[in-house]
Amino acid sequence: MAELKKTTAKTQSKDKKAVAVHQEDIFNLIIGFEVNNPHVYREAFVVPNGRRKVHYVLEDPGHTFMYLTKNGKISFFYSLGPHVGASTVERAYGYGTPEYKIPGETRLFRFNISEVQHEQMRAKGKEYRNDVLAQRRYYNIFQNFTCARSARDIIAVGWPGVPKGSSFIGGKGIVMEEVVNPYAFYEDIHTKYPKGEVVLSHSEDKWKGIMANSNKSPGTIPDPTLIPGSW
Repeated sequence: MAELKKTTAKTQSKDKKAVAVHQEDIFNLIIGFEVNNPHVYREAFVVPNGRRKVHYVLEDPGHTFMYLTKNGKISFFYSLGPHVGASTVERAYGYGTPEYKIPGETRLFRFNISEVQHEQMRAKGKEYRNDVLAQRRYYNIFQNFTCARSARDIIAVGWPGVPKGSSFIGGKGIVMEEVVNPYAFYEDIHTKYPKGEVVLSHSEDKWKGIMANSNKSPGTIPDPTLIPGSW
């Protein structure tokens, strides 16, 4: 668990033994996943690559979201998905929302980052969020502007070495190109950081409140991964 670090420094007061206690800011990146149907991410024979892991998105698309914290409070939240009430067509290409619902059990990973990384990711995240709200960017599975890909893009501006998170995707007997997707991204993160996973039970209402308030009032909502027992 990340904690505030304390350092000491000598003061210039007349009391030679006096010290001042300083508190350093702690910045974190949290990547979250809804990947509750592992059978949809399975091996298949892919020509000409041989046997490869394939995410069968029509069986369960999964979901990826991310947020940033400063001193344990959420400073930015991003969860891309189709807009509320989207038709079948619009769920492939159409207006999106940066506060897409998170109804299922979630698996989250928290990473320590620097202030510079935090600001880089937050700037990119705000750009994407504003573009989605202004309908300058659509949720688009054909160009892979989806929950997992866009979240990874935000993260990558500050962490270029973030795991790739991509695999072939398939549906109705057809295997298509390799793209970033929730199940592949989760597996890559979990494989590299197996001890960092925090599991939170399903609570759509809690996540809805966190999303709504985190961007309206940054720095006021506690990170739920710090005290998972209170979730």
